[in-house]
Amino acid sequence: MKKDFAIKNQAILEAAELVLEEIKAVGADEGETWVSHNVLTELYYELGKISMVRTVFSDKVSIKLLKDKRKGTVSLNSFNPADIKQAVAEAWQAAQSAAADEAEGIAELQENLSFSSGEEKPDLEQMYKQLTGLLEDTKKDFPKISFDTIGVEHDYSERLYANSNGVRLSEEVGLYQLTNMFMAKDGDLTSSFNYFATVYEDPSERVTESERVRRILDDTERQIVTDQFEGSFVGDLVIMPGCLENFLWYIGDIYLQDSALISGTSPWKDKLGEQIASPLVNFSLAAEHPNLPGASQLSGDGYVAENMPLIEGGVLKNFSLSRYGAARTGLQRSANSGGTFVFDSGETPLEELIGGVEKGILLGRFSGGEPSPAGDLSGVAKNSFLIENGKVTKPLSEVMIAGNLADMLRDIAAVSQERENSGYWLLPWVRVKNVTISGK
Repeated sequence: MKKDFAIKNQAILEAAELVLEEIKAVGADEGETWVSHNVLTELYYELGKISMVRTVFSDKVSIKLLKDKRKGTVSLNSFNPADIKQAVAEAWQAAQSAAADEAEGIAELQENLSFSSGEEKPDLEQMYKQLTGLLEDTKKDFPKISFDTIGVEHDYSERLYANSNGVRLSEEVGLYQLTNMFMAKDGDLTSSFNYFATVYEDPSERVTESERVRRILDDTERQIVTDQFEGSFVGDLVIMPGCLENFLWYIGDIYLQDSALISGTSPWKDKLGEQIASPLVNFSLAAEHPNLPGASQLSGDGYVAENMPLIEGGVLKNFSLSRYGAARTGLQRSANSGGTFVFDSGETPLEELIGGVEKGILLGRFSGGEPSPAGDLSGVAKNSFLIENGKVTKPLSEVMIAGNLADMLRDIAAVSQERENSGYWLLPWVRVKNVTISGK
């Protein structure tokens, strides 16, 4: 919900105003601060029992000031006035020895607003039911699954951005999150570890009713006994939604964000408005979405974030640049530089998408090093299956894949009608042609 600027926790506002007063008092030209208060309530399951129930409170203040375009920054975990004054003094000292950077600055004056979603107080009874329900449902429907850890959390945060230009933006969010680590066991045989995370606002929502969660548990049970193949081939890669998120992070880092564009290493630096991917690719960043409670409506550099397309019909529409990145490159600041991904559904049913693969793999997880500045990557396919003649045949181990991210985007041949939702992303399955796949 959006409303005129207001903040519930006055201690946050008082801390922010003190920071700005001290920034002015030391002689800085301008400055900004993020101030937040968090309450984390968690149930933690480990080694067959609930091992911890706790609530953790934390206060955070980050400070940035500028003098003659020289920057000083500092962070602290206290709203104490003496601590804040000391922190600003330290930031001032840091600025004295910093090099001047003409791109430095702070957000311009804009409409001051507040945003809120979710509930402030956790429902401990429903959190307990979520944890025990996951264990009970899994034992009944997926008896070979063994959880190493499960965490059910409620995270409430209220945060404020304030700067010396008069900008005041706040966001109050209450979210539940379930995380875990597990494997499948059958006697002495075990699968590799797997995991999933999901975020939700409704405490009565039952995670194990999600088709995504049930698929992941079922896939893991099928991976207790894996197979290998010899040699290598060029085939199709069907990327599952959770793994697609990993590749989209790589794409943002290498092609779209500050560091790649400032350094000039992005192969897309001069490609705005051009076709850089398959026409099937429609990929955007969400600031507000009815099915994505994990989206944030504030950018990290002091602006209200907006829903923003990155690639539409395969055409590069926007970069993902902060205020600083835009100033350094001479490009436009992006309306969103976050990481809440939405990839539009395609027209191909998943069964048909897999059915069109003569030989390839269904990729559940990718384990590898960071791609090169050109987007070249190689690594191990984890939690994956062989596809032969349109059928998923057997689980795989120690299979390598290699390719180039830009080439993979251009070689997307199909996008599924179905999508999965983690609360942080909404993504389909995609089929990529011409990927090198190697066995032992």
